[in-house]
Amino acid sequence: MMLWVLVGALLPVVLLAAPPPINKLALFPDKSAWCEAKNITQIVGHSGCKSKSIQNRACLGQCFSYSVPNTFPQSTESLVHCDSCMPSQSMWEIVTLDCPSHDEMPRVDKLVEKIVHCSCQACGKEASHEEMSFFTHGREEHPGSHPGRHSLEVEEPPGPTHPVEEGAEE
Repeated sequence: MMLWVLVGALLPVVLLAAPPPINKLALFPDKSAWCEAKNITQIVGHSGCKSKSIQNRACLGQCFSYSVPNTFPQSTESLVHCDSCMPSQSMWEIVTLDCPSHDEMPRVDKLVEKIVHCSCQACGKEASHEEMSFFTHGREEHPGSHPGRHSLEVEEPPGPTHPVEEGAEE
C-alpha cells in the first residue's frame, strides 16, 4: 500500500519534469550545443529619470531543438524537443535612478536581473522568483525597506517574440 502511495506521489513529478538538455545529436555528431554568459553594458532607464549604465551579462549560445513528423493515431512518445540558452543562476539588484523632474517621486528603484551563469534548458521554462534576493550597495535588502519616497519597478524579462493565439494556424 505504501509503495502505491509513493508511486502515486512521484509519478506526476517524473512525468512533468523537463528532459535533460541535449549536447549532441546523432545526425550531427561533429556539432555541440553551447551556452555562455557574455559581459554587456545595460542601460537602465525610466521616463523622467536619468538613465544609469550597469555591468551585466546576457546569455548567448546554440542549443538543440528538433521536431520529428508525427503519426496518426498519435504515438505516445514525444517527437519534439526544444532547448534554449537562458540564465541558470541569477540574482536581482536594486538600481536607484534620480528623477529631477518628479517632485513627488525624486527617485525610482528598478529591480534588475543580474545573470551569473547560463545553460541550455527546456524552452518555455520560467524562472522562479519565489526566493529572490535583492542586493544594493553590497548588502542584502528587501523591497520597500528604503526610507523616503520611492517607486519600485521590476524589470521583467521580455516575453515571447511571436505570441501565438489559441486556435490560430501557423
